Amino acid sequence: MPTLPMSDKNGNIIAPHIVILGAGASIALTKEDKELYYNELPSMNNLVEKVGLEGLLDTYNIDYKDKNFEILFEELSLNPELTALTKQIEDEIYKYFYTMKLPDKLTMYDYLIMSLTSNDVIATFNWDPFLIQALARCSRYTHELPRLIHLHGNVGIGVCYEDSVVGHKDAKCGTCHKNFEPTTLLYPIGKKDYASNPLIKDEWDTLKRYMEFAYYITIFGYSAPISDLEAKKLLLDVWVENRTMELAQIEIIDIVSSDELSERWADFIFNFHYGTNKDIFDSYLFRFPRRSCSALFQALMMLQPRAENPFPKFETLEELWMWIKSLIEEEKNEEAFLFQVLENNNDTNIEAVNEYEKHKNSNLPK
Repeated sequence: MPTLPMSDKNGNIIAPHIVILGAGASIALTKEDKELYYNELPSMNNLVEKVGLEGLLDTYNIDYKDKNFEILFEELSLNPELTALTKQIEDEIYKYFYTMKLPDKLTMYDYLIMSLTSNDVIATFNWDPFLIQALARCSRYTHELPRLIHLHGNVGIGVCYEDSVVGHKDAKCGTCHKNFEPTTLLYPIGKKDYASNPLIKDEWDTLKRYMEFAYYITIFGYSAPISDLEAKKLLLDVWVENRTMELAQIEIIDIVSSDELSERWADFIFNFHYGTNKDIFDSYLFRFPRRSCSALFQALMMLQPRAENPFPKFETLEELWMWIKSLIEEEKNEEAFLFQVLENNNDTNIEAVNEYEKHKNSNLPK
C-alpha cells in the first residue's frame, strides 16, 4: 500500500519537490533572456562550432562535420593516441562555459529558485553557471531556497577535498582558507564514472536520498540521451523504491510532443500521474510557487483543489521578492519538525522520515 507524502504535525506537506534540469532548460533561458555577453549555449549538435573547436580538430585531421559531439567525443576518448587532444577540448569547453553570465535582468532561473523551498532540490546536468548565479542573487533576499545538485560537475563551483567543502569556484574554503579547486566535468561518453570523484558521487547519493521521499518531480529540458543511460537507471532504481511513488506526480517540460515525452519517461510514470508543458510558466511549479506539493495533495487526496497563485511577470528581482515574501513568512511561522501523516501510525515510516531529515543537509563524504 502506498505511503502518504511526508507532512508536519499540522498536515502541511513537506515532501520534496525535485526539479531535474537538462541542457534544454538553459537553452530556453538564453533564447528568452540572452546571456550577458550574448554567448549562445551550445547543444551536442552544434558544440564544436559554438565553442570554436574547428581549428583544433582540423589540426589533428579529425572529421567532425555533421557529427553529434557525444559521438565525436567518445570516439576521441577511446583513442589513446588522442589523449592530448581530448584534454585540450575539455579545457576549451570549460573556459567557454566559465565565462557565461546571467543577464542583469530578472530571468526564468530566478523564478525557478524562488519557486522552491528549502525542502526541495534542483538537480542539474548542465555545466553552465546560470543556476548558481541565480541562487547567489536570490540569496541576498532569503536563504529559504532549494539545494542545488550538480550531477555532471559545474564550472561555477569549486571544492576543497581536504575539508569536504564546496562553494563558489572563486571563493576560499572556510576551514583551511585555501582556494577552491575547479570541479571535474563529466563529458558525454557512453559509460560515465559516477563513483570515483568524491564530489560527483556525493551529489548523486544526495539526489537519490531526496528521490526516496519525493512527491513531485519536474523534468525540464532533459532528454535522457543515450550517453546518459546509466544516469537514468540510477534515478529509476531509487524512484521505484519510493513508497509514495504511486501517489506522486511527474511533470515534463519540453518542446517535443506529449506522446513522445510520456514514452520517453514511461518507466518513471505510475498510471497516468504525469503532465507535460512546453513553457515552464505553465507548469504546476510556477502556478503554485512554493506550494506545489501541498497543492497536489489537496487536489488529489483531499479533493479540495486550492486556487492557483501563479507568478506574475515582473521586471526586477526586487519585485519578485516583494511578491513572494509573504509565502516565506508563512512558512517560517509553521513549526519546523517532521511528522508523517499515516493511516496506521506506521513506525517504520516515521523512522524513514527521521532518516530523511538526518541526511537532508549533508555535504561531501568524509
